[in-house]
Amino acid sequence: MKHVQIIAGLAATAAAALMFTPMASAQSFEGFTLDKTEYVPGDNVSISYDVTAKCEGKASSNGFINKFSSDFRVGGPNTYVAEASASWIPGDYTAELTCKGKTVSKAFKVLAPRDKFTLDKTEVEAGGDISVMKTKQSDCGEVATSTGFAAPIQLQYDSQNLRIGNGKVVETAGTYQAEMTCGGKQVQVQFVVTAKAPTNAPKAPVAEKVVQKPQAKAPIVKPKGAPQTGGGSTAR
Repeated sequence: MKHVQIIAGLAATAAAALMFTPMASAQSFEGFTLDKTEYVPGDNVSISYDVTAKCEGKASSNGFINKFSSDFRVGGPNTYVAEASASWIPGDYTAELTCKGKTVSKAFKVLAPRDKFTLDKTEVEAGGDISVMKTKQSDCGEVATSTGFAAPIQLQYDSQNLRIGNGKVVETAGTYQAEMTCGGKQVQVQFVVTAKAPTNAPKAPVAEKVVQKPQAKAPIVKPKGAPQTGGGSTAR
């Protein structure tokens, strides 16, 4: 009878272990999450983690334009969020963040847009520099135009998998559309020209330093008298 009880107990233990294993796997350490696994060049990347993950610092990746994400802030109940911008260069990348003292990695892709082009920035100060870029596989043309450009921008430089053109924006603040012909149709990308920051106020004029001329000294008058006595008469 005891043998039967022992065997039954072992069977129950084994069954419990089998039931527990998938549950433990489902609760494995996740660290942080990305809002997507695929992005277009320059796309916003949202990064988040639960407070129980105990993550710290900023997320980093060579697939982020500035390498690091923004600082994490409270994004909801027990949740922290941060943002980054996806690289202009299509490819496979990995984002990393330290959680519970360990480096956690998340893979993502930056896709090559075949039917569009991109700008290096969405806001430019009046008269500032702007770059237009497309992948070498893109079916867009070689010239970008816009009423917000000081002149049409010719894409004439190569960088890794990109064709790039550089130019300047106009001096008038406003919202503009950059256009290129891609696959036989006009494709537009919006950008904003912001007003120039005010220059520093002119400095107050420096008061002229008044230089006083030295006053003339009064002449020294020697008293008259005989050299022999020092008086006014001659000694006898």
